[in-house]
Amino acid sequence: MGIFDEEEKKMAEEAGAVTRAEAQTKAEHSQVAGKVAEDLTSYMGSHPRDQSIDIDVHETRVSLRKKTTSNTFEITCIGRDAFKMAVDGDARGSGNKSTMARTVIRWLGQ
Repeated sequence: MGIFDEEEKKMAEEAGAVTRAEAQTKAEHSQVAGKVAEDLTSYMGSHPRDQSIDIDVHETRVSLRKKTTSNTFEITCIGRDAFKMAVDGDARGSGNKSTMARTVIRWLGQ
């Protein structure tokens, strides 16, 4: 096997390793997003609000939508304890689990 064949093989192996690592990370973030949605559903069930709210989970993102106003809040899991947040499509920063939870609770109270 020549130099170029060896390097091509190494490059393919490296690309495969990166693809597997990305898939694993996405799966882990999806699990965290599912847990956030589950906890949020439980919280909302024990803390009734005047308005009805839809919760949807898609891969690493949890979306909340107030049925009466159509206002939205999106939580995107970017790490095991790291989240990006957006209100009505406008970025609201990022933070850890505590920051995310406090931001959601404030949004629910509006």
